[in-house]
Amino acid sequence: MKSSAETELANQESRLRVMNDIRSERTTPLAGLLTMRMIMLFGLMRRSGILAQRRRFGLLETEWRIMVYVGEFAPLSLNGLSEKVLKDRGQLSRAVKAMVERGLLSRQRKPGGPEIEIDLTDEGRELHARMVQLAVERDAELVRDIPAEEHEIVKRAVELMIRRADLLLEEEMRLSED
Repeated sequence: MKSSAETELANQESRLRVMNDIRSERTTPLAGLLTMRMIMLFGLMRRSGILAQRRRFGLLETEWRIMVYVGEFAPLSLNGLSEKVLKDRGQLSRAVKAMVERGLLSRQRKPGGPEIEIDLTDEGRELHARMVQLAVERDAELVRDIPAEEHEIVKRAVELMIRRADLLLEEEMRLSED
């Protein structure tokens, strides 16, 4: 068994490897593309978010994503949740079952059909509210050095990019059908 000093050293080495990987991502030929910079930003926020969710709420990434989508769109069927989370139904089913057992989610048969509806319990709603608060705090920290007028410009630009990306997705889906 490792001593606490050995464990801490291994953790520091692991963090160093991750940071070196992140730095090398910034010097690739594609790194200058705005979309690649956004993907890099997403990756960094995802990594730190996973760590924060685990530390603060004891949630794994899939559980965190389930909480977000059920909290925003409940009730959801397992199929609906799978479409939003972009995960396999089997994997989600196991995670949902574990979260039901922990008292965060409820599962009830949909009236008049075989489908199961997934919702937050009272405990799940309280946790979701804390998760939203953490997201608000992290967002504020991320943009705190951006002047308000530039913040609005970035928001508008990203919204335009989202609309354009949606059109590109529709086009790719149409072309995939042919």
